[in-house]
Amino acid sequence: MRQRSMQTISDVQKIWHRVMSIRFRTGNQAVRIPSSNELAREFGIARSSVRIALEQLTAEGVLVTRKGSGTFINPKKTFFLHEQATLVGLMIQNCNQFFYSRAIQGELACFFSELYHTDWNVRNVTATMLTPEDVQTTIRYNYLDALLTFGTPSFVLQTANELLPLVNLGVYCDGVTNVVSDLDACIEKLFRITGRDRNISVWNISSPEGYLSMSLNKRTGLTRFPGTEELSENTVTAELLRQLFAGQCPDWILLHPDMLDLFRGVVTELYGEDRARRILWLYHILPDTAHDWTGYFIRANRKKEVREAIALLKRKMNGETSVGDVSVPAELVCCPDGAVI
Repeated sequence: MRQRSMQTISDVQKIWHRVMSIRFRTGNQAVRIPSSNELAREFGIARSSVRIALEQLTAEGVLVTRKGSGTFINPKKTFFLHEQATLVGLMIQNCNQFFYSRAIQGELACFFSELYHTDWNVRNVTATMLTPEDVQTTIRYNYLDALLTFGTPSFVLQTANELLPLVNLGVYCDGVTNVVSDLDACIEKLFRITGRDRNISVWNISSPEGYLSMSLNKRTGLTRFPGTEELSENTVTAELLRQLFAGQCPDWILLHPDMLDLFRGVVTELYGEDRARRILWLYHILPDTAHDWTGYFIRANRKKEVREAIALLKRKMNGETSVGDVSVPAELVCCPDGAVI
């Protein structure tokens, strides 16, 4: 059998989405679908690709052919879904992951545990979107009523927001409705743990668009550790840290847990273990493994955020045009015991 090109596979998927949309929107009635010529013209694709898609759907029992009449939705083919319910898309990050990590699985668990209580059907949107035109095509061929997004690139959000109701979580984006994590109370707790709220030098080379970086950068009393402006995590070495930390020891260090051994090794070498333990260690993510080195992780209250996002999306789907952002207080977690402070 000839290997099908990626373009053919993409075209077949468009027809599959189109037929499933007809089936979904008509409540699985025995309606006639457009002919292969009509579908080829609608999508600007080859009739051979249309035939592949229709043959596959017929073999699966989704379609039936009536000689002399055309091809119809097969009403005897049933699925476990609520026909004609609202169809909400879920976009996770850049929408083209090969797999979901444990961290993303946890986020999905929060989404679906709350979406379960709505009367919506949910479609996980997967696509490669490099341009606004790609976004428009993806939205068109997924036949969605509304969209929830998590950590999705700004240009995708801003383009999709012009096409259908949308609420975004995970990162802040101008011009769309966001549910954001409010970190102020957590930072106040970190000040109390440190014992002061001024002249605190923070090592932080994470993305400036992240909630934690944004919150740290706007707070009085905190200053970025000098020399980090042009650095990324993959350029940090023990020798570089020795050079930077020799003149000044940071008060707070924000880092990925995988880098803890490197940083604490250098600080302990320069200043001793007691001083190293008095640094306030902050983690980008919750460490997977237990250790005896106390640190802190600021965790979004994701379940509450998803609830708020669902409420906002319902308002937008009901026609409200001025739906503002909502902030949800985050939680401060002490590591390694996992206690919420």
